[in-house]
Amino acid sequence: MPIRMVDDPQDQQEQYHNDNSGGGGPQYPVGPRRSGGGGGGLGLLPMLLSLFGGKRLLLLLAVGLGLYFIMGRGGACNTGGGILNDIAKLATGGMLDPRQFEKARIYEPLASDDGKNPLPEAVSLQKFAPTPGNQGEQGSCVAWSSAYAARSILEAAKTNQPGDAVRFSPAFLYNQIGLDGCQGSYIIRAMEYMSKQGAVPYNTFPYTDQDCRRQPNQQMLQEAQQFKMRGFNRLSLGDRNDQIDLRAIKENLAQGAPVVIGMMVGPSFMQSMKGKDLWVPAPGDQQMMGFGGHAMCVVGYDDKLYSGSFLIMNSWGQEWGNNGFAWVRYGDFNYFVREAYGVDPMHQYGAQAAQQTLSAEVGLVEVTYDQVKKKTVPKGYVPLRVKSGNQFQSVKPLIKGVSTFKMEVKNGSECYIYVFGKETDGRAYTLFPYPKADNPNESKYSPFCGITGYRLFPRDKSMQPDAVGKVDEMAIVISKKELNWASITQTVSQNPTLPFGDRMRTALGLSSSAGGSFTATASGAMKMSGPGEVLACIVEIEKN
Repeated sequence: MPIRMVDDPQDQQEQYHNDNSGGGGPQYPVGPRRSGGGGGGLGLLPMLLSLFGGKRLLLLLAVGLGLYFIMGRGGACNTGGGILNDIAKLATGGMLDPRQFEKARIYEPLASDDGKNPLPEAVSLQKFAPTPGNQGEQGSCVAWSSAYAARSILEAAKTNQPGDAVRFSPAFLYNQIGLDGCQGSYIIRAMEYMSKQGAVPYNTFPYTDQDCRRQPNQQMLQEAQQFKMRGFNRLSLGDRNDQIDLRAIKENLAQGAPVVIGMMVGPSFMQSMKGKDLWVPAPGDQQMMGFGGHAMCVVGYDDKLYSGSFLIMNSWGQEWGNNGFAWVRYGDFNYFVREAYGVDPMHQYGAQAAQQTLSAEVGLVEVTYDQVKKKTVPKGYVPLRVKSGNQFQSVKPLIKGVSTFKMEVKNGSECYIYVFGKETDGRAYTLFPYPKADNPNESKYSPFCGITGYRLFPRDKSMQPDAVGKVDEMAIVISKKELNWASITQTVSQNPTLPFGDRMRTALGLSSSAGGSFTATASGAMKMSGPGEVLACIVEIEKN
């Protein structure tokens, strides 16, 4: 491939430590994590409850829990008669598995170290949240956090209504995605269902923790279609399935998008939180003995409160925490949370998005490895100028097999972005979203740039011209709707002797004018805008 992806040198500390973990709380060791999920006694609660019922289960738990707290926990949690009743009420049900988390497409974060994307010190979506409910004895936390919390917040923010006025049914979702015996579910099942099939209002399908077998009728399924969620992304550090990205979580919240998490929780999170505003892990919690997976919704953050913390909405009623909400310090959050899913913002969607002008500024940024900072850093723009129409060319050549660059994108509107390259034989290939090594028609990454701002990507790779020929060509495409990039690649690859730009416009259904305005900025970046659904520009990169 004329332009190929090469790995950036990585500092060992950056590979294995999340440097945006924030302050506050114990700084637990960071490294490969256990899968979480149903592990531990609490993770089995939803299944045991469904098999034995709350009252009979108390008899089974009495001896084991007595020994557990007296001998194993060193008195870290409250004991006494009330604890068993509380545990019987607080079911979990979040099945956390890195293999499931890995199925979700990865969010491409904004640039965080160049000062171009400052985030507010504090953000809260709590005013859009419905009154926290109680999942009872059913392991339905995934549906409560995804449909009742996150989906309701999206709708309330889009329509500027109170959360209670637009709350969605957790039962409608859970009864269709739950595992056998009401044991729980995977968060990605909820994300996929809400994106493809939708959701229904709470009153259309009321919740009960005593039945997960009732299924919606055809009329409900049709009603759900009008409330489909736009999409979702996995908020992990690059391709890692064992480390979440705290900066990405804050970026989503700052632009009105709640985040659904899967967190390992134990007795101190369940029993010591009545009326409390902040969760403080008990001694020994870092070992996570007896912990299980639990899904919740993040609705805000504050960089100063409790030395930096996230605000979480739970599904254990208003008695838990502060009226059903509680803060978790960044350090504790980073250690105990296993999965994080950002739901795509919906404030510019449908007819409203169709009327918006499509615009973006794209630059090629040459990079180098800084031996002192032990990281890849920008050197400056690869200057580009307009050749004609939507075609750009580099002002000076890059060095074959040596120069490396990344792509900087500043999107002022929500869009999807794609990058295609031209092979030496004229065929096309996809540069972004990065195709899988074993399947060029699939990608782990999301092309959606719903969070507006500056991006410098790839995060841990760079692009490099190879040693073949004197000019490389690439196409940069932005769209209001998601495109089938694999199909476009195949279409452009036909008739490889024809001009690359002409074939790209044909594949995208664009006219010869490419449907917009294209100019070069003073820094040498490309600026494009237009009223249509898709914009594309062709870049010729000279090399020697």
